[in-house]
Amino acid sequence: MRSFLVLLLFALSPLAAAADWKLDCPARLSTTQSAGGPLPSGWSAIARTASAVQAAAPGVAIAAATPPISISVFDGPPAEMADLVPDNPNAKLQRWTFGKSRTRDIYIVCNYADTRIKLARKAPTEVTSCTLSSPGGSGIVCK
Repeated sequence: MRSFLVLLLFALSPLAAAADWKLDCPARLSTTQSAGGPLPSGWSAIARTASAVQAAAPGVAIAAATPPISISVFDGPPAEMADLVPDNPNAKLQRWTFGKSRTRDIYIVCNYADTRIKLARKAPTEVTSCTLSSPGGSGIVCK
């Protein structure tokens, strides 16, 4: 019984290791885009997708499903544009560390090919660091 209580106290203590928070960007993002308004004289719009280049007349929607190409980390909501530089920007497995007493939330943003649309997710408040799970990948592990 005593050993059970010791184990229980250790498990509940702040020194007990928390599980890593792992995030993989969704494998595909479906988007619809179009050129807005009339084009300048002599110009034509085209759309490049993963498998083709096609005409993209103004007002005509081009739909595509694109893969994730990178991850960004933000200090606060992405709309505030506080994109953080990794601790090791030239490394294959980039890493970001955050202060333990930070006052702002950390957001993970998935960037996709051939679109300006991105997906964002707020990280848990206990996260103090994040590392890409593979070089140039679309997954991240936060501790």
